[in-house]
Amino acid sequence: MAGTKRLVFTFDERSLESLEKIKKDGRFSSLADTVRQSLQVSKALQSQKQQGFREVIVRNPKTGEERVVVIPDLAPEED
Repeated sequence: MAGTKRLVFTFDERSLESLEKIKKDGRFSSLADTVRQSLQVSKALQSQKQQGFREVIVRNPKTGEERVVVIPDLAPEED
């Protein structure tokens, strides 16, 4: 693969179980794809944070119910 690098990660047992659960629940094809997609989500959230946005609101399309998801890294910075 041109332009790619092979990386090796070492996970503790708990972190690996978490990653494998995300892979399964997200129906990702591989652990690498799981990490790749997770990085894309993180990048999108960081971009919104840089623009001043701090809350993520999710909506259940079936019920219309909304919830605010707290993501610690998006919390307002202390002065």
